[in-house]
Amino acid sequence: MPDLLTHFAVAFALTSPFLGIRKAVVAGVLALLPDLDVLFHVHRSITHSAVVLLLLALPIAYLAHRGGVGVRFSFLAVVSLLSHPILDTLQDYTPILYPFFDPVFVDVKAGFLFGGSLEPYFDLSVRTTTVDFTPFTSIKGPLVVHETLPLSLALIIVPLFYSLSKTRSAKAERNQVVELPPSNPLEHDPPPVSPNDVTVVIPTLNEREAIGLVLEELKQEGYVNILVVDGYSTDGTPDIAREKGALVVTQHGPGKAGAIKTALELVKTPYMLVMDGDYTYDPKDIKRLLAHAQGYDEVIGMRTGPQSMGWLHGLGNRIINKVFNLLFGVGLSDVCSGMYLVRTEALKGADLRSRGFNVEVEIAAHLCSYGKVTEVPINYRRRIGKKKLQTFRDGVRIVTSVISLARVYNPLFLFSTLAFTFVIPGAILTVWELYLRYAYGAGAWSMGVAWLGLILLIIGLQGFTAATISLMLKRMERRIVQTLKGE
Repeated sequence: MPDLLTHFAVAFALTSPFLGIRKAVVAGVLALLPDLDVLFHVHRSITHSAVVLLLLALPIAYLAHRGGVGVRFSFLAVVSLLSHPILDTLQDYTPILYPFFDPVFVDVKAGFLFGGSLEPYFDLSVRTTTVDFTPFTSIKGPLVVHETLPLSLALIIVPLFYSLSKTRSAKAERNQVVELPPSNPLEHDPPPVSPNDVTVVIPTLNEREAIGLVLEELKQEGYVNILVVDGYSTDGTPDIAREKGALVVTQHGPGKAGAIKTALELVKTPYMLVMDGDYTYDPKDIKRLLAHAQGYDEVIGMRTGPQSMGWLHGLGNRIINKVFNLLFGVGLSDVCSGMYLVRTEALKGADLRSRGFNVEVEIAAHLCSYGKVTEVPINYRRRIGKKKLQTFRDGVRIVTSVISLARVYNPLFLFSTLAFTFVIPGAILTVWELYLRYAYGAGAWSMGVAWLGLILLIIGLQGFTAATISLMLKRMERRIVQTLKGE
């Protein structure tokens, strides 16, 4: 049967990215509970039935949630519990659907045939047998078996290492000492940025249903410098914008990025606020961004609220933010937001090369590298009109753009991080070959594979060292730039 370490490792790896290390350990222990049936001298009994486990676990999870345990932990605890019988079905007959079906054994075989040519093969068979819960007199229950030991260790070590690296990075950020100038009671705080210091830029393309409402709300909030950059709409959007008193120009260059480049040539005010013309952003929230304008080169509106985005869009947005924060060494939450305030002169120095919705990511990358960026929460409403952004297609394009931008703004960290990924296969190959050598003798291992694993491991460790040095240099660069700007 699958050993206890494998059951623990699978549940630990599944839950640690969402729960953290401590709660993932608890989830791993929960995955071992079905094997407690050996105390009654039976194994793979009704405790391995997903039906029985759900009937028992769901009400307990609900009561635990009512008692203060989070929904996420309750759900993942049930998933950890169910992972045990699912793994067992891949090894032997398991009553996973008892009492509705007989015990099931899912026999999966896949690999490559080495002969005159390399041919892949895959074989899947599902077999059943009669129910038999006969008590045993003795049973061998291994804690660890050598076949699955390297995989189990990898499933534990990789999430553990990732969590520890995140914890150290967070502690380093908290421990950074920020030197503030001495306060002078005779000096007053600088006056806040007024609406007259801001040009509101609205890129549009066939936004007939929403643009009038957006412009009316902006006028009600006191914003008079409004520039609508139209991407050659065919539904009369520019005419409606002109009727509402906005300055309308047609863009050059493709997509939303072309609209931003066109606006930068025309904006004369110290600050430029970009917002979409589809009614999703509330002009009442602009004052939140203005409150922090003088201390930062960009203030991003972080989308919140019940209508913020669907689950698929939200998942893609989190992935983009994770990749961006990893590659640029920052901690932003919504780099794809369509409402953001920038200092005009800081952005005019950027060589924007994006062609679509990823222009927001490029602006954030530039200003994170050469300036200061922060974010504030804003409301996000349901759009009016036809959606233009395709979640999967544009999401992949934006992630690709983030990696490409990292190659421009932080190449050492990007390539060092890629090299660091060699640690995982290198460690697995090295440990496995050493295990074969000392468990079965010199004839069982391959010195060539062992050397390959060792080389990959060394490259990965060197990549980790270079990536760490790159982050330190990047932070030092930011402090130097900010100090020079202050002077």
